[in-house]
Amino acid sequence: MVWTVRVPDPGSDVILRDAYRDSVSASFGLPMRTVLVHDYLTQYGGAERVLEAFHARFPQSDVLTSLYCPDQLPTAFQCWSIRTSPLGRLPGLSRTHRLWLPLYPAIFGALGRSIEQADIVITDSSAWSHHARPRSRIPTICYCHSPARFLYGDREYLGATPGHRLVGSLSRLMFGPLRWLDRRAARRVTMYLANSAAVAKRIERAYGIRAGVVYPPVDVDRFQPENVVPAEDWFLVVSRLVPHKWIDRAVRASNASGYPLKIIGEGRALPGLMRIAGPGVEFLGALPDSDVVDHMQRCRALIVPGVEDFGMTAVEAQAAGRPVIACRGGGALETVVDGVTGLFFDPGDEASLPEAMATMAGRTWDTSVILENAARFRTDRFVAEMEEQITRVLSTPTRDAPGAVGTGGARP
Repeated sequence: MVWTVRVPDPGSDVILRDAYRDSVSASFGLPMRTVLVHDYLTQYGGAERVLEAFHARFPQSDVLTSLYCPDQLPTAFQCWSIRTSPLGRLPGLSRTHRLWLPLYPAIFGALGRSIEQADIVITDSSAWSHHARPRSRIPTICYCHSPARFLYGDREYLGATPGHRLVGSLSRLMFGPLRWLDRRAARRVTMYLANSAAVAKRIERAYGIRAGVVYPPVDVDRFQPENVVPAEDWFLVVSRLVPHKWIDRAVRASNASGYPLKIIGEGRALPGLMRIAGPGVEFLGALPDSDVVDHMQRCRALIVPGVEDFGMTAVEAQAAGRPVIACRGGGALETVVDGVTGLFFDPGDEASLPEAMATMAGRTWDTSVILENAARFRTDRFVAEMEEQITRVLSTPTRDAPGAVGTGGARP
């Protein structure tokens, strides 16, 4: 059993519904009935900030998710209409949800069938939410942060796990049925949108679907300083402390270079990081947003030590007027301009990151150019581009027809 989402219908038959849909497309859809679907609400990261932007645009939307932990999220989420699966009511599940992988396709299938009436469904997915297929022929847009990286043998993701070669081999064998279900679910989506060109390539490799790219929203105004302050002598990492973020690269680079490093964030990798950290590394834990902004405005540069799908933090640092040192790969190649707003290092070369830190410290950076680059990712740009894509989907005469670039093609 799942919660049933009931949204008022402005028309009682198909003709009126299609007329309503067409009027929505002409006006960018003001009274549009929208349902949002998210993988799990168990932490507050980049995907959850995107969900916030969707909900701000469609505040009357129901949000469907497998798990919801209010204490891990901003209090504003408690004012939303959030519906979960029965699985989400099991005690302690937020700590063990990775053990339930085989169940998620069925969980989201049931959540999708609970959607009785809506004009459009938007799934905000980095794993499972695109499995939520409504009963009726309601169009679905999947805003994809990445196909599930553990399902498709992502080396950067799995390589951070102890015994990763064995884990990778086992995943290829054990996850075969899940990959089949995942690809079938992807083919049923009306339109796929990626959060970066790097993720669009992953979508095409995993699903054979060409996805359009809409960069996620970044609240650049919140980070922009009223008056730019001189950079201090320390580098900064802002991240969840989990293995696939590769925070140990930054810690080792600080040890090797002698440059001080401050780390904001918490997570299960913290004990191991503390064991290898030298005296120049300071762990600050989780800080309020205002303190994060303050540190970004004062640091010498932000370090992004792992390959990110998009990497909002890199944009936030640039919005604060600070350059970025990023791992060469993923979304950073689209958000950081090499030699202009930051530098790249090669993850396979241990000397590359310390050398980049030394280069960064010895250069002067044009703050105005860095701020201008960050402005490309403003929230209002995201909203306008998403409205354009929603209009395109709603104005398509035949929802089952194969689509052009950015769509999921025919529904099987």
